[in-house]
Amino acid sequence: MARDIVIWPHKVLTTSTQPVTDFGPALEKLLEEMAESMAEAKGIGIAANQVGVPLRVAIVGREDGTSFEIVNPQILSKQGSIKLEEGCLSVPDVWKKCPRVEKVKVRYQDKAAQWHELEAEGRLAHVLQHEIDHLDGHVFVDHLSSVDRTLILERMRKLQKSLARQKDEAPPPEQKAKGSKRS
Repeated sequence: MARDIVIWPHKVLTTSTQPVTDFGPALEKLLEEMAESMAEAKGIGIAANQVGVPLRVAIVGREDGTSFEIVNPQILSKQGSIKLEEGCLSVPDVWKKCPRVEKVKVRYQDKAAQWHELEAEGRLAHVLQHEIDHLDGHVFVDHLSSVDRTLILERMRKLQKSLARQKDEAPPPEQKAKGSKRS
């Protein structure tokens, strides 16, 4: 079942996540739910704290449409610079050019606790940095000008209020129509 995506500036998005130490069924279930949430939102990456779970876990999408899981990732090296259009599931309908490094080397574990290293450049490097930023308590908006951040913050607070109102006005789950995807 897909989880709801948390909207910035929610505290879980601005706080560093905790390392994963239990590689059991709970991690597997979380990854499945994150993948469903990412697919439902048509995203190319998602971090656990974006679904309200403060663990160091993310799913990263490749340009070919496949994805892979990263657990306890660390950026080992950075090289070059690039500015690409960037958006975020937790900052819906906002797209801005964001400065990133062009190449990264990342060390991470898979869901079976095995360590891997990956060198990436271009869009994949961009997505890796974006998701690891989430795990460190940052969103792409942090890389923008203070004027852009303030405008986006105002917009997200209005969205949060609107979503809260909709939730308050929604009928209890047992009264929803059959086939409803979200609660």
